[in-house]
Parts: sequence; C-alpha cells; structure tokens
Amino acid sequence: MKPIFKLLIVIICIINSTLNATGARWNEFVIDAERNANNHNNLGVIYMQDRYYAAAIKEFQMAVLINPDTQATATYYANLGTVYMKIGYPALAQDVLERAIKLNPQNFSYYQDLAVVYAKQKILPLKLKQYAKDIKNPLSTIMVGLIKIEQGKTEEGLSNLQEFCFLEPDLIITKGVQNYIDQKTKKNIQNRFR
Repeated sequence: MKPIFKLLIVIICIINSTLNATGARWNEFVIDAERNANNHNNLGVIYMQDRYYAAAIKEFQMAVLINPDTQATATYYANLGTVYMKIGYPALAQDVLERAIKLNPQNFSYYQDLAVVYAKQKILPLKLKQYAKDIKNPLSTIMVGLIKIEQGKTEEGLSNLQEFCFLEPDLIITKGVQNYIDQKTKKNIQNRFR
C-alpha cells in the first residue's frame, strides 16, 4: 500500500474517532411521515382552491397513503370528499367521508357533509332507515337529524339533534351540534318574520 493511502486512512480514522468521542453524528436524513402527509394535504388544498381538482385528488390520496389511520387522516379524507363533490362524484365522496367519520367521529362537519352527499345521491330515505335502526350508537341520532333536515323536515331534525345534545352533553361533538341547532333556529325565526 502506498504511503499516501496509509496516511489518508489514518486521517479518516482520527476524524471518525474524534467525532465519535465528541458525540457528533453524521447528518441523518429522517423521514417524517406525518409532516410529509401534512405537506401533501396542504398542496391539495392549494390545488383545490385553484380548481386543479385532479392534482388535488392526487395530493390528498398521497397524504392518506403516507399517514393512514390517524385522526389527521380524517381531514385528508374529508378534503378528498370535498373535491369529489365539486367534480360531481358523490358516491366517491360518500366513501371517503364515511372513512373520515370512522377515524374522527367527533367532527360534526363530516356528518353535515355526509348528509349532503346522501341528498345528492337521492338515498336519504334508505340512509334514514339505516341510521334509525342503529340505536346502540348515539352518533346515529346526529345523522337521523341531519337527514331529516335535508329532507325538509327541519323541526323534526332539530328535535333529533336536541335529543342528542340532551343525552350526550359531555361529548366533544355536542358543542358543534348545539351551535348548528342555534344557527338553524335563528335562521328559521328570521325566515318566519320575512
């Protein structure tokens, strides 16, 4: 071995042992799935605002693939549902909104969007029967109320939502439901006096 190579190896060993002794580390590249998924979601929101729906769909799908089955993923699914509704695919929107609700059942806006999706597909009576049968899940009462409101039975629907608020006062979602009831009631009163 040539003396220059021996010297180079000795220098590399000295540098390496010095770095190890001081606790310094070589730069590591860490992949942060949550941050990357968030970045894809943010890009999707920008594309959606700019009406580049195909690009928005791809970004939201990437966000879901990178970071599946977390509460944040529910937001990605909900955003995907919004795009599907904007481009006229309510069946696809239904699928992703139902997934969003499974991941984060305490977000009231997902239920509101899902009721609109059912209305667009003209399956409100079918879904009303389905949710009315599900008496074990108190959150089904929310969908029953929202479906009735979408059917034009506002008073009945608001009554169901008020029942939910009375029976489940400690859930996180209850505050959102109560705010919705207040807005709808105020709107109904204003419409009566016009």
